[in-house]
Amino acid sequence: MFRTLIREPLVHFIAAGLLIFLAHALLPAPRQADETIRIGASDIARLANLYAGETGKAPGRRELQALIADQVETTALAQEARRLGLDQGDTVVERRLAQKMRFMINDLAVPAAPDEAELKRWYASNQQAFQRPAETSFDHVFYRDPESPRAAAALQQLNSGRAADWRTLGDAFMLQRRYSALPEPDVERIFGRGFASSLAALEPAPGWQGPVASAFGVHLVRITARDPPASPPFGAVRDGVLAAWQEAELARLNAEAVQKIVSRYQVEIEGQAP
Repeated sequence: MFRTLIREPLVHFIAAGLLIFLAHALLPAPRQADETIRIGASDIARLANLYAGETGKAPGRRELQALIADQVETTALAQEARRLGLDQGDTVVERRLAQKMRFMINDLAVPAAPDEAELKRWYASNQQAFQRPAETSFDHVFYRDPESPRAAAALQQLNSGRAADWRTLGDAFMLQRRYSALPEPDVERIFGRGFASSLAALEPAPGWQGPVASAFGVHLVRITARDPPASPPFGAVRDGVLAAWQEAELARLNAEAVQKIVSRYQVEIEGQAP
């Protein structure tokens, strides 16, 4: 009977299956390509450079081994997360990958140097970005209390010529009492937006005007000069124009590269016609 069983094809099939099962259970499974973690010389150099940048010194042997071990753990966890599909639908991961892609695009985009004529044309079309703001020269007398009647009385005295030296009037002011060619953004930074707007609406005149409210209180002002906004000549700002042109051109090249990548995909948005 035993000899009969040996000659049965079904028995041969079962025996072969058992041998394959045992071999699979006892022998180590071959490693797949995505289960291999390789830390090359360039990776080690990068880790050492990052360590040196953060600590100000090169890593020793023990520090380097710790860095490598940490990198192995990070890579293993990241690959396992990808294997489990944890990277799918994760906004943080998607944004990080998109950011890395933008960095790569930015590194690859190298604007060609413009000739002088092209640079001048670009400056002519973008002069406003290089425009010097309006500048105002003025004196002021400060009063801390906006409701104080002293400001109105002092204004009459100053314009009548009966007042003493204007520098002796008003309350003490922590900054200057006289400003020469103060740019409009600096007026706003020092005194506040409301004061800057009110001052810009006043015309230069020999007399005193106000009171003008500020972040500190109120001021009587005498505007001695005002220079309107002006565009500097090309030669005076050429280096700045070139830097701005390169930045704008790099942004244009990056936008084109991103759009080219987007155009490779068919975008379908639920509820919207394609």
